[in-house]
Amino acid sequence: MKRVLDDLNLFCEVVEQGSLKAASMSTGIPHSTVSRRIEALELALGLTLLQRTTREVTVTPRGKELYLDCSVLFNNLRDSIALAEDAEATFKGPLNVSMPVRAGIDFLGAWLIDFASEYPELKLNIALSNTNKNLIKEDIDLAFRVGPLLDSSAIALHLWDIPYSVCAHRSYLEKYNLSQNRVTEHQISTLPCIVAHPAKQWSFLNASSNEVMLSPLQSLVVDDLGLAYHGVLTGKYMAMLPNSMIKSDDVVRLAVDNLNPRTRVMYAYYFGKRHVQSQIKQLVQYIKNRFQKNLQTPI
Repeated sequence: MKRVLDDLNLFCEVVEQGSLKAASMSTGIPHSTVSRRIEALELALGLTLLQRTTREVTVTPRGKELYLDCSVLFNNLRDSIALAEDAEATFKGPLNVSMPVRAGIDFLGAWLIDFASEYPELKLNIALSNTNKNLIKEDIDLAFRVGPLLDSSAIALHLWDIPYSVCAHRSYLEKYNLSQNRVTEHQISTLPCIVAHPAKQWSFLNASSNEVMLSPLQSLVVDDLGLAYHGVLTGKYMAMLPNSMIKSDDVVRLAVDNLNPRTRVMYAYYFGKRHVQSQIKQLVQYIKNRFQKNLQTPI
């Protein structure tokens, strides 16, 4: 009976994902094993649940009925387990966290330390890096990153949007005669710019919402957005920076002809290895709440 229930759960995953291959990817079970277990379930029940062709898999009417009955039960069971885990969740042992340098120094690191102070048995290890590290190879439990990581199979939670702008000091605008606070694609590629790793190119969206990548003249390359902002303050360079960092009245946001800087996103990535997923979600929600409270205070 246990095997039938396991296979029923897998069948529900196939229906929800739309194919055996997609279910294989979402569960980490080999495609051939997924197919074999669905066949075993059909044999055990004496029902045909899926119609298979070389191109697609469709759910039979009896399969749809079984899915509608079982999916609710499995979802309720998962919710009950999650509630039980949350009720007993206690952070213990090591928690290895990776985050961007500037965000870690400015706010994320302090928020995590505040969270860890509530759990004496939690051993927090914070690493600051602007490199998108591999969560498995680097033994990272939780990573805060802007944009996609190398681990496409990791769970990604959207935290907040990060609007960007091209900007320069007023003295820079006067020196290069950038009137009406505008700059062209050609000027970005030929005038002195400061670039912060890992974004060697600047990402924009055109009027059709298609991504356009521009290659700025890399007159100065740094590994920290704070250093990039300092470079802008010298009046020697143009840069693309988060709007939240542009605090001086002498630094002007520049419009780029027919293009808008692409808004980036801060994500939390995790696999849930040493800590159950409900614990990681609890920590991530804490970080999101802290961010919301600080929206009115420049970070």
